[in-house]
Amino acid sequence: MNRQTKKGLLALAVLGIILPLFSCGGNREAAKKPELKIINVGVTNDPATLNPIATNNVLASTLTGTIYLPLTAIDENLKFVYRLAENVATRDNKIFTIKINKNIKWTDGKNVSADDVVWSLNLYTNPKTGTHEPSTYNIILGTDNSGLIENGGDTLAGVKKIDDHTLTIEVKYPITLDIFNLTLGGLRTLPRHIYGSEPVENLRKSPLLQNPQVTNGPLKFKEYAAASHITFETNKDFALGKPIIDLINFKFLPGTQITAQLESGEIDMNYPLVGNIPNDDYDRIKRQPHLRTALGVPSNIQVLFINSKTINNLKVRQALDLAIDRQGILDNVLKGAAEISRTPVTNRIQYWNEAASKWVYDPDRARQLINESGWDKSKKIVFALPAGNSTREKVGTILVEAFNNIGLNVVIEKGDFAATLAKVQSANNYDLSIIGMPDVPFNIVRYLRVYAATQYTWTNYSNPAADRLVDTIQTSIDDTVVKNAYYALQELIAEEVPVAGIYSELALRAVNKRIKYGEIKEYGQLLDIDKWDVE
Repeated sequence: MNRQTKKGLLALAVLGIILPLFSCGGNREAAKKPELKIINVGVTNDPATLNPIATNNVLASTLTGTIYLPLTAIDENLKFVYRLAENVATRDNKIFTIKINKNIKWTDGKNVSADDVVWSLNLYTNPKTGTHEPSTYNIILGTDNSGLIENGGDTLAGVKKIDDHTLTIEVKYPITLDIFNLTLGGLRTLPRHIYGSEPVENLRKSPLLQNPQVTNGPLKFKEYAAASHITFETNKDFALGKPIIDLINFKFLPGTQITAQLESGEIDMNYPLVGNIPNDDYDRIKRQPHLRTALGVPSNIQVLFINSKTINNLKVRQALDLAIDRQGILDNVLKGAAEISRTPVTNRIQYWNEAASKWVYDPDRARQLINESGWDKSKKIVFALPAGNSTREKVGTILVEAFNNIGLNVVIEKGDFAATLAKVQSANNYDLSIIGMPDVPFNIVRYLRVYAATQYTWTNYSNPAADRLVDTIQTSIDDTVVKNAYYALQELIAEEVPVAGIYSELALRAVNKRIKYGEIKEYGQLLDIDKWDVE
């Protein structure tokens, strides 16, 4: 071996000693790096979209409200709190002044401004946009009854910019501040500087809005995989509170898998409104030592939707209502952990009509009504049953059996939740369905009108008396007048059965004890997510 070769071998030997030292040093540094704080949440429904123009379900609405701040929101104490707005005020209940929080920024560093809010209001009400539910905005001066700008325009007469952080919204008739917050307070403002140059007709299907990169809430979109999960990273620059956790995943799971993954620790909690644990699994989950559990309140009611276009016979609709054994469902399926009601509201609402909510189970009378109705008993009735919520699926199967037992020919057509909901919301391609509906405790006209008001209906039900009652509720600021109209509307719904209330689960909430702070509440679901923390 020559001298040159020996030098080479010596150099390699030294290098062999040094490299592992560098490697060990690197590993030590890596070990010091804190692990990401990640929380996994189980839900049964895929939100299908994060585009606020197109959202049509509870989970999509919740998630868009964490990436695009609403003006105001309801907290867990049923109080309105400011989000993007720092103040909303009115002197005459017709013109509302909104002050935008100057500290709120888009994730690209630009301030959110009144221009963004004004542009967003014009966007949602532009007839070319195709907003999913524009009727939310029909109280604004300059909109038609459907909530779109009159005469095909692109600028709302009732919305005015005052300065960079102030605007006013004028409504058509006096409304309370609560009604303003319940409707217009939920506006998801979009960044004008990102989307303002796009043709409005393209934004409903915009890939940028489905994969949003410029937002202003406590969460930032990271990844979406249809039928699997959606992942958010937290916005560490969020002005209303710097989040502690790093990532939150929403996993789309059938109810039985929510149970299994709570047990295994693969998910840390469920989202009771849209991620219910099957009732049969309640005792099993309560016994898990690593979980803390609590029953919820009736904040979401499962409603039987009846398409009055295809089932246009009043006696048949009344028979359907009488055929529902609500007490049997409560005892045998829900194990007593629910409230049941004939009307599509719960006893939590401010104007609950207890008398109208009382149900009667009378299958013999139901059969008699079917015979009296002249209904063709061989006619197939399609029950569109959304998959995912195992308790609802079980109840749907029980309902179909009950309806067939009174002489009808009802068949189940099971589909994913988003597709089934779209059928119901379009008032098309379904005869019967069962959908969970939110139940805001005060002044819930926004939801009642989709059951019974002609211009908003998901049921094709039309009755001038119902329309007048909905108009009275929306336009009156006299509490006695509003209460009387609510009572009368609930009585009308119970009598004419455009829909029927079935049950509202006292849904079990389960949270892994490794969560030091954080859970999804019935109201104000993710308002405090900046405080969520794990061990």
